[in-house]
Amino acid sequence: MYVIIIGCGNIGKSLATHLISEGNEVVIVENDEERGKALAESMDVVVIHGDGSSTDILKDAGVERSDAVAVLTADDNTNLTICQMLKKFNVPKIVARVNQPEKKDLYVGLEITASISIVAAAVSQIKNALTKDKGRSMMSIAGGNAEVIEIKQTNEKLDGKKIKDIGLPFGALIGVVYRNGEVLIGTDDTIVRTGDVLTVITKTEVIQDVTTILK
Repeated sequence: MYVIIIGCGNIGKSLATHLISEGNEVVIVENDEERGKALAESMDVVVIHGDGSSTDILKDAGVERSDAVAVLTADDNTNLTICQMLKKFNVPKIVARVNQPEKKDLYVGLEITASISIVAAAVSQIKNALTKDKGRSMMSIAGGNAEVIEIKQTNEKLDGKKIKDIGLPFGALIGVVYRNGEVLIGTDDTIVRTGDVLTVITKTEVIQDVTTILK
């Protein structure tokens, strides 16, 4: 993939490192000249110094042929502006960093691939770590009102039951069943076995109910 990262602090640098290690072509747009120089010297990556909300800078970065753009500046208004511009270039995948959780809803109308609240995600993971009987939180979504969790099914009473017969609360669904190296897409008729690792999309207020049923 050809990926552009706009705003490359610690998160952007880590993302770039992972993407490059997987064979992707990465271009970084960084407004801070000193930081940009440091990135260019420490990584095998093209760094363009400039404002990511500039049409000329985006074109210099190759936005017209990009497969994905990660918008990671520390300013939400800047990120929103950049996302609006990227939509005009028909970028296939746009992921934006949300610095203030209360501004997450502003991204809804943009119809981008994802808007990720760093604060909400961190709070969710810390909360999850403090509550031992919950599944592993993979992602906070819907402005922190829902989560994607991964949980091992250890309730033997559910062994052999179909998902539709498990009795999950309203607001929760099993999206993926992982069993012995095989990935199954969860449907009403998918059979659940003891030891399965389940990926569950759930509203935050029913997470405890979900884990009680599955564990």
